[in-house]
Amino acid sequence: MPVRSFFWAMLAVATLLTTCQNSNTPSGSADFAKELQRQLIEAEEGAVINIPAGTYEFQRPLSFNDVPGVTIKGAGKGQTILSFKGQLEGGEGLLVKSADKLTLEGFTVADSKGDAIKVQDSDKVTMRDLETTWTAGASPDNGGYGLYPVNCQNVLIEQCEASYAMDAGIYVGQTTGAVVRNNYVHHNVAGLDIENTIDAVVYSNRVIENTGGLLIFDMPDLPQANGSDIEVYDNVVENNNGANFSSPGIVVNLLPPGTGVLIMAHRDVAVHDNLITGHNSVSVALNSWQMTGRPYQSEQYDPFCHNIQVYNNSIELGTGMADTTTQFGQLFALLGQGKPQGILYDGIANPAHLDEAGQLSEAHQICIKDNGADIPFLNLNALQAMGEDGLDFERLSQVISPDLTPFQCESLE
Repeated sequence: MPVRSFFWAMLAVATLLTTCQNSNTPSGSADFAKELQRQLIEAEEGAVINIPAGTYEFQRPLSFNDVPGVTIKGAGKGQTILSFKGQLEGGEGLLVKSADKLTLEGFTVADSKGDAIKVQDSDKVTMRDLETTWTAGASPDNGGYGLYPVNCQNVLIEQCEASYAMDAGIYVGQTTGAVVRNNYVHHNVAGLDIENTIDAVVYSNRVIENTGGLLIFDMPDLPQANGSDIEVYDNVVENNNGANFSSPGIVVNLLPPGTGVLIMAHRDVAVHDNLITGHNSVSVALNSWQMTGRPYQSEQYDPFCHNIQVYNNSIELGTGMADTTTQFGQLFALLGQGKPQGILYDGIANPAHLDEAGQLSEAHQICIKDNGADIPFLNLNALQAMGEDGLDFERLSQVISPDLTPFQCESLE
């Protein structure tokens, strides 16, 4: 037996002796992939599956379903590495379904063909000290999502690192109850994306050098529509000016490089006390789904932004040229004559939310205040510039307003 394999085999035996009775530790042999999958298939409630330090190669995805209370634990991100660089079939690196009280901790998933770690239809999910990455760097051939809990409840993501995802590094989708804290998210297209989610708190994350930094989206025609109650604070969102390397056709392919925070078609969002700095296109943007120009079918879907608060953030503009490689980037560059923009609001509101004076009623207000001295603001008033063929740019130039006064709500005082 090679010295390295013998070492990991002995370490596995030692670890097994020190874990609880229902814990299982796969060996470090050449059959590691099969052994680990066997452990996952045979796991019983409360099992702890320990994975020793080392780099292990997989040709097929790992899967785990239906057993509650299981912990899958490595020696730490960057120390226990599950590599899917030679993956021959399947999409995900690790796919978990219907596994309540799940803990994933202390390992790296690298180079999966699709999503790196996907957890679906599970309650009380902890993702801690994990890493997802694609080691060849930015490529449209990378998997879409790094950490990807979807259709879940009560999710905690902390002390993780996600890089080089073709869509989003950390994506919390169609989930109720999420805490995302103390993570490092870099060099993805979308850094950290909260989508169609209810009741999420996002704080103390470093979101750096993605195409777009921190996204709060509500998408149409999904099982859980109309996300709400999102609080975002104490994050560092910095220098997200990377090229958009996503595949054509997906929504984030519209994302302009140089976007700090983007809130789209959402409600009940508070973004406060964040450092948002160094973005060459726009620091904070708020827009309705209509700005995408894409149709939708759902009658329950609310495509407008309302009850949004953006306050007490420290915003510093970028120093480079605004993006011209995407449609929205070209729009922002045109509006700012090639210079970075501060805060943009598309001005497209639900007519049912307007008062007699044509302003958003108190329950639906867009509130923007105290985000740094001399930070430029533009209300595009795009609803007034919509024609039969979409946005009429000549009309748009006539209705744009830099007046922040209507958005400086008394409720933020």
